[in-house]
Amino acid sequence: MKGLYQKRAKLVGSVDRGMLWLINMHDDWIHDQYGESYIYHGIIYSSTDSFHELSTSVTGYFQDDDTQKWIEVKDGKAIFDSENINQTWKERLESFIKVTIQTGRYHRYIGNLRSSL
Repeated sequence: MKGLYQKRAKLVGSVDRGMLWLINMHDDWIHDQYGESYIYHGIIYSSTDSFHELSTSVTGYFQDDDTQKWIEVKDGKAIFDSENINQTWKERLESFIKVTIQTGRYHRYIGNLRSSL
């Protein structure tokens, strides 16, 4: 049975790297060695795969506690533009949904004439 899987976690990363890593809520982030860092507390959600409670290679969406904004996480990493991280965070989860419709080629017949749509 499919469901919604979630856990409290942190996204952390160096300001200049362009990547945030998912770590467990109680794991320490040694940001002092890496200079200025981003540290976000929140919840990671996955609707496709269940994961162990200590797993950090989760694919899903992370919601920041402070801003309530969302970021996409793939295999425990969130990639962002190091020049402007704010473009990566979205106000609504629906902003990540992309719908692609592939259509075939349709023909319309009018009398003996054939025209393509």
